Amino acid sequence: MTGLKLVPIVAAALIVAGTAQADFKRVKTADQFNKELVGKKLVDDQGNVFIANADGTISAKLTNGKKFSGNWVWNKKFWCRNGVLDGKALGTDCQVFEVDGTTVKMTREKGKGSSTIYTLQ
Repeated sequence: MTGLKLVPIVAAALIVAGTAQADFKRVKTADQFNKELVGKKLVDDQGNVFIANADGTISAKLTNGKKFSGNWVWNKKFWCRNGVLDGKALGTDCQVFEVDGTTVKMTREKGKGSSTIYTLQ
C-alpha cells in the first residue's frame, strides 16, 4: 500500500520538473545577450564564476585553481567563445544560452552538446 501512495508524489514531482525546464527562453540576438548576460556573473554548482565582458573577453575564477581566459563574439544565433584553459587552447565552441529568471542554461556545440546550469548574479 505504501508504494501506491508514492505514485502521485512521484508524478507530481515529474510534472513540476518538466514545467521548470519549459520556462527557459533562448537568447536569440546579440542585443538580448548584451542586455541580459554581459557583465554579469554566471556561477555554476561548483562555484566557478564566468563573466562575458562587453569588450569581448571572458573573465573566469575557477575553484580548481586552473587559469581560463578567452574571447567571445555573437555569431548569428550563437554565443561563440575561443578559450584557453591552463595554457591549452580549447578551440572555438558556439553555444546556446537560455534564461529562466536568475537561472541560465548554456549548451555547447550549438545546442547539441552537454549543458551547464548557472545562477545569474
